[in-house]
Amino acid sequence: MKREDVKLTPPKATELLCKNLVNTKYEDLSEDNVRIFKDRLLDMTGCIFGGAIVPEDQFFVQRFIDWGGKEEAPLFARKERLPIPAAAMINSLTARANDYGSMFFHIKGDFIASHCGETLIPTGLTFAATQPTTGKEFLANNIAAEDVTARILYTLPVRWPMDMLMVSSAAAALASRYYRLDEEQTKAALSYAALNSTDPANSYFDYCQDFKYHNAAGAQAGIMACEMAKGGWKGLEDPYYGHWGLISMRMTPNDGSVLPDLYEAAFDDVGKVYYTEASFKRGPGGIPTTSAANCGKGVRKKIEEYYGKFDPENIKQFHLYRSENVPGNYYANPFVLRNHTNALFSFQFAACCALLNGNVSVAYVQTPAILADPYLIPLTENSTMDTFESENGQKLMKLVVEMKDGKVFEDIQDYAASMHAYPEKDFLVAKFWDQFNAFGKLPKATGEKIIELADRIEELDDMREYTDLLVL
Repeated sequence: MKREDVKLTPPKATELLCKNLVNTKYEDLSEDNVRIFKDRLLDMTGCIFGGAIVPEDQFFVQRFIDWGGKEEAPLFARKERLPIPAAAMINSLTARANDYGSMFFHIKGDFIASHCGETLIPTGLTFAATQPTTGKEFLANNIAAEDVTARILYTLPVRWPMDMLMVSSAAAALASRYYRLDEEQTKAALSYAALNSTDPANSYFDYCQDFKYHNAAGAQAGIMACEMAKGGWKGLEDPYYGHWGLISMRMTPNDGSVLPDLYEAAFDDVGKVYYTEASFKRGPGGIPTTSAANCGKGVRKKIEEYYGKFDPENIKQFHLYRSENVPGNYYANPFVLRNHTNALFSFQFAACCALLNGNVSVAYVQTPAILADPYLIPLTENSTMDTFESENGQKLMKLVVEMKDGKVFEDIQDYAASMHAYPEKDFLVAKFWDQFNAFGKLPKATGEKIIELADRIEELDDMREYTDLLVL
């Protein structure tokens, strides 16, 4: 698509997004926007509590506490307060720690991988804990920021792992609302966020913890970008589609003559429709592990029905299969590190953990729990991972479990549908309680109040009624 053929040429499209970001009000949002966000708020709040128990992350938190600084904002699931950028970093890292948050932008029928909400919601909560913010403002701030990010990602022909580079932009878009920047300042803030984007994509292949630091760094970069804009620094003419812009650099040629094929479509309903994340994880770790975990649950149920009970001593071996049209990558690697990060991104671990426990809980994926389970490591490491041909082209995951008496049990799950089917409210509440109870440092009454307020967050006159419940 050549620029001369496009009506909304750069930088006009980016300026349109900035204008809409500045002017969006709660009343502009749809009922679905509000309903889904309230579910996500409860979901992410649970992830903050669940993330606070990860042993490997405690040094990171303590380092910032030791450095100290102005006590502006709270550390959720903790009792300390730190400067806003530091607090937002820690709160975002904590929310992402078990990779359990909602994700995937739903835009024009496409599901686009994303990890923006794991920074946006905790960062928004961090800001809302420091200044008067109504529930409606809180909602509008988050959703307006997501919409900007989703539209830019939509223009790309290959969106993953580009979504990783958009998290700092999402954070800047959100922070700009709390800083009350105007349109020009907002574009400048997005400029510095785009220039300081981070990409942890390779972390997954090597099971490196940087995948969660990325969300922390994105929060800090977004906040500092707004500070620069507020301080008067001039930004780029167009941080995304301009000369060597974040998106232009990924086009061929990159001399500015070509725009993405979906460029115009991304902006045709700005201000009328707001696109957000809307897929929920059923277990800790990457959302592709959902079908593997469901297979584990399915086989366990069949074993219980056949024998009248489940006894791991009777299991000989299990074999996990993905249809050939299901990507393998790091999820299909053998489970060999025996630690938290490896567990989060392993098909075999997800299937085995669900088989042994009935589900994949945050308590089960922590390194000490993995090492302490007498069955999990031997069974997972003795398992196999292979492919099979799907007769109708459907993406499938299959688990076959051999028992010591020769009996064989099998379960097949739809790989794609399992990732994006919208969960029942009971599931989301149970997921919250699982993490809240694993954290275990607040009374049940506090959890009940969080659930109640999350479901009517738009009614709050001051978000601190909610954020005060998230600290010790």
